[in-house]
Amino acid sequence: MKEFKGRVAVVTGAASGIGRGMAATFVAAGMKVVLSDIEAPALEETTGALRAAGADVHAVRTDVSKPDQVDDLAKQTLSKYGAVHVLCNNAGILVGGITGWKSSLADWQ
Repeated sequence: MKEFKGRVAVVTGAASGIGRGMAATFVAAGMKVVLSDIEAPALEETTGALRAAGADVHAVRTDVSKPDQVDDLAKQTLSKYGAVHVLCNNAGILVGGITGWKSSLADWQ
């Protein structure tokens, strides 16, 4: 993709850390951004901060471990902006300090 202005990015885990940084970077490039996170207060704060800076953002509280909530994220994104050009599946949790490559299927579930 050569042009970012006006395109749409979706970032899970967008309320803090790397996700928030990616969202801010996409906004700075002129993109519309759907912010998704399980932590409602942090999501509201991040959304408010980006909007105050002039960003076109939409927040969707999402627990990515629940398929129905991920489906709702997709539906809301397409309803609001009509497309997705960049998807950053950033949300996740660390189970008992186990790294991803050492996790069992039960850990992932």
